Amino acid sequence: MTDKTDLWTKVLSKTIDIIFVKYPTRTSLGVILGGFCDFLVQFFSPTLKSITYFNFAGSPRWGWWLLGILLLHIPTIISSFRRKLVGNDAIDQLLELIERGDFTKTEKRRQYRKLIERVSNNVALNQETQREIKEVEKQIAANSKKSSS
Repeated sequence: MTDKTDLWTKVLSKTIDIIFVKYPTRTSLGVILGGFCDFLVQFFSPTLKSITYFNFAGSPRWGWWLLGILLLHIPTIISSFRRKLVGNDAIDQLLELIERGDFTKTEKRRQYRKLIERVSNNVALNQETQREIKEVEKQIAANSKKSSS
């Protein structure tokens, strides 16, 4: 696969995750909005057929649903361009809360430091847990060799 294709699949995968997993309410409301727009276009199709520069009545249903989803995900799209994401949803939300909070500069720095301490403690704990798991696996492997002899 080329780098360009890999980039597009990564972006598409991230988009699908955001649309269906992270914000399912926005997506479902977007489908409802699109369905309502489709209903209005079908209901007023005799009047809309008189418009010559755009064929509202001839547009496909999925187009209205897609438009509804897109309209309700505008805040998601804007926020993805405004801020750099760390990649971990919990950390991203905490960083956003710190930024939005009514903190002084000193308090913000203190909050960032607390967050860094928590994340580093979790990383250290995870590494320690992994070491313990490896030791247990070695013991199990050694015991299984002894019992098979």
